[in-house]
Amino acid sequence: MAVLLPELPAEPLLPFRRRDLPGLCLSRHELDALLAARLVVEPVRGVYLDARVAGDPLHRAVGAGLALPPGAAVARRAAAWIHGIDARGPGELDVPLPMECVVRAGTTVPRRAGLVAWEAWLPEHDVTTVLGVPVTTPDRTACDLARYLRPFMGLGCLDAMARDGLVDPEVLAVRIEDWRGERNVALARRLIGWCDPGSESQGESWTRLRVLDAGFPRPTLQIWIRDADGTGLYRLDMGWEKVRKAIEYDGVEFHSRPEHVARDVARREDLARRFAWDAPGVVAAEVLGPSMALEWGVGEMLGLEPRIRRRLW
Repeated sequence: MAVLLPELPAEPLLPFRRRDLPGLCLSRHELDALLAARLVVEPVRGVYLDARVAGDPLHRAVGAGLALPPGAAVARRAAAWIHGIDARGPGELDVPLPMECVVRAGTTVPRRAGLVAWEAWLPEHDVTTVLGVPVTTPDRTACDLARYLRPFMGLGCLDAMARDGLVDPEVLAVRIEDWRGERNVALARRLIGWCDPGSESQGESWTRLRVLDAGFPRPTLQIWIRDADGTGLYRLDMGWEKVRKAIEYDGVEFHSRPEHVARDVARREDLARRFAWDAPGVVAAEVLGPSMALEWGVGEMLGLEPRIRRRLW
């Protein structure tokens, strides 16, 4: 006998398990019907999401939390999402975020489809609760991301967390020493030392990392160019004020359309003519691509030579 599809509430259901069905006024047969109709999905075995929010990383992360064994916590990029930080990289905006968790050393690592888990040192002070789900604290999450993400994404996430007031780079510089001697700590120290809450986008963080990796002086972020009355006219992503040189990241959203390009050209011509500022823009392909043209271009502007002969990431 066919089961009629139940009517779902106007607001999407929160992640749930089969044991939660009575509270949702759903039977097991009705859940099976919803799954067959793809109105509900099962991203992690034994955890169900309303299909209307199945692509939302926060709902997926909360759902992953329902599958955790005692003593485990959502971690890394999934934890970053729970704390409000988008940790997805280029080309991942339409790809489900991996549901990652950490279990305490000596604990059995869960083997569950849709859940990525590993064993690690996890003291109680590194775990907090968000929406009823155990998740690594912002400090612990930041240290994990700095160690395990590719450098450009690690710095981008650190900058975003510092910008949102979730972490303090000085505190992270102390915390990372908890893992002294372990894998990737030297990389994490470097990224934490370069963390800057003044960075306003992932692209700006990526560009700054290219500049710093090449050995150039640390740029000042968000430089205001003002007129004679002190009114702010332009704000530059990053640059070196003494020599009036800057570099800006031109993201797709605000710099790709013909009218955007025309505006950028006029802006940079005005910066050069009226204020003697050289402020070229770079795009994602230049920042994330294999070429060293960015480093050589910055070096030419500053009268310096890059200290590297190939990209470090």
